[in-house]
Amino acid sequence: MGVLNKLKSEYKNLKEANPLRNPLLLLIKRIWGIFWRVVLGKWFLRNCKTGSLCTTRGIPRIDANGEILLGNRVKVWSHIHKTQLSAGGKGKLIIGDNTFINVGSIISAHFQIKIGKNVQIAPGVIIMDSDFHGVEDRDTQVVPTPITIGDNVWLATRVVVLKGVTIGEGSTVATGSVVTKNIPPFSLAAGIPAKVIKSLKPIESLKVSI
Repeated sequence: MGVLNKLKSEYKNLKEANPLRNPLLLLIKRIWGIFWRVVLGKWFLRNCKTGSLCTTRGIPRIDANGEILLGNRVKVWSHIHKTQLSAGGKGKLIIGDNTFINVGSIISAHFQIKIGKNVQIAPGVIIMDSDFHGVEDRDTQVVPTPITIGDNVWLATRVVVLKGVTIGEGSTVATGSVVTKNIPPFSLAAGIPAKVIKSLKPIESLKVSI
């Protein structure tokens, strides 16, 4: 019954938005597109452990020498700029239900990166849990430290998240920010390095699946 209601709602929206076009044909086209994204997701994400209905648009680069775990209904877009998901060596990348990863993003886990549910990752975001080498001595081996991103977080375009950081539930990080320290839940952070500039009110609707 829930699916039928969603189809009716989508039909109504398409009819209102496209008064000169056949809404039924538009709905069928949309359903067909979603079907193929699920099929392609099964193929392009075959080296990951995936939940149900994970989709791709374009062909992401997947380096799963470690372990990549995707929850239900994760979307990975890579049709304009290449998106890269990497888990090197013993690294583990965990991505929660309903999370959306937009084009040109790079997520690289050499230890562990855990991304919660309903997270929105905008184009060009970079998340890395390792510096790969020292600043002065480039041959120095560095220790990767885990990154945790809570549920309902929004990382805006070209945000960089560096190792050892925790971003709390419901927080937003503004465009172009570099996150080097923890951000508390329900905060708006911006800048280089990112600092909290405002507290956000929890919204109940964010706690349900989207």
